[in-house]
Amino acid sequence: MNAFIDANGVLVAWGYMEANNGDTLVEVPEAFNEIPGTVSTPDKGVTWVPYTAPVSPGATAVTALASGLTIASTATPALNGTYAIDQLSQMDIIAIETSINAGKGFPGGATVFNYADATGAFHSFTQANFTNFAAAIRDYVYELKSVIAGASTTLPSATSTIA
Repeated sequence: MNAFIDANGVLVAWGYMEANNGDTLVEVPEAFNEIPGTVSTPDKGVTWVPYTAPVSPGATAVTALASGLTIASTATPALNGTYAIDQLSQMDIIAIETSINAGKGFPGGATVFNYADATGAFHSFTQANFTNFAAAIRDYVYELKSVIAGASTTLPSATSTIA
């Protein structure tokens, strides 16, 4: 009896046949009863091992977007934390940064602004801190979206150091 594996080493078929669409033929015992698509080539020629599909960089980048960005501040360690970067969070960050750049400052005219990290813990930002933070988020999201779009295969670090 024969089993057939594809170019990735995944079992695609088995039975009493001599060929299967150019897949690699592997002789197997009469008692062979593995499920195609769930196992890959035999480990040391005896036991077939579970198949784990490779994870694409794009899929990893999508997961990273949902996981947030860890910020490490060299000047203000109290800002250290992991911050949400989902679409709503990005919109909030852009709105606050736009206000700062327009000379309007923080909401309510405050000189410092408490912004929550992904756990809900607040961190007190100055305008300079927030501008550095917003730039780090912007760059990280841009790099992730480049990977998702296939323009890059290099995943950025999930930690960004700011002043």
